[in-house]
Amino acid sequence: MLFTWFMLTGLILLFAPQGFTSKFQLAFVHIFRWPLSIGGSVALTARTQQSVEGAKQRSETQHNNYVENLKQTLNEQTRELKRLYGLYNSPVWEGADFALADVITKTIDGSRGELTIACRKTEGLMTGQYVLGDESVIGTISEVFPQIAKADVKLVTDSTSWIPVEVAGLKNTLRGIMTGNGDNSAKIGNLKEEVKVGEHVFALKQLKTGGFLDAPIIVGKVVRCERNTQNASVWDLTVEPVCDIQKLDDVAVIIMNPPK
Repeated sequence: MLFTWFMLTGLILLFAPQGFTSKFQLAFVHIFRWPLSIGGSVALTARTQQSVEGAKQRSETQHNNYVENLKQTLNEQTRELKRLYGLYNSPVWEGADFALADVITKTIDGSRGELTIACRKTEGLMTGQYVLGDESVIGTISEVFPQIAKADVKLVTDSTSWIPVEVAGLKNTLRGIMTGNGDNSAKIGNLKEEVKVGEHVFALKQLKTGGFLDAPIIVGKVVRCERNTQNASVWDLTVEPVCDIQKLDDVAVIIMNPPK
């Protein structure tokens, strides 16, 4: 019956004059304007609240990301400051400056031993300067590219590397030239005294190539001592770096007596 009455009402409205139906529509809107307005306000409020909450959430996310990035930057600068503080406060480095650099690539194979580093400053850098890794000499600057803030480091194990050194722990200090073997080791030849395995080897200043040092700096340790195959009266040493170069992420270039 209800369905029948609705059908009849619909047919009456369908065929009724337009003036009558218009009045009926206006009367319906007038009667139900308050429920309709309340419903529209509720829907608008809900949408507005969702937009505000979404914007607030995005704002909080951006803020949190900014804070985390800032913390990471601060931690990185703190580590760099601590490293520089330790270097500058050592009496060995009085009058020296340092150029910190990140290791980009490592080439340690065959006869080659080389690093490419990204320098945070290139002022004062020149070929021949000593490079530190883990507070030990690992090589020398072989080429500087100031236009792109990069440099190449020739490791002490490279087959073309040579630096003046001295061997510690002896009655008479032994000095000589250490050359690279190209296999993560170096050698010191023609020493007149036998050296015990485990003794430390220190790099010395080399004025001709710019590798200035105010005091000897450790570079490696003796892993083998054997008589020279051509002259049994002298000894040949095999030396390995005291720094694990494969694990290095950053280095420091020593700039002795920088310009004021």
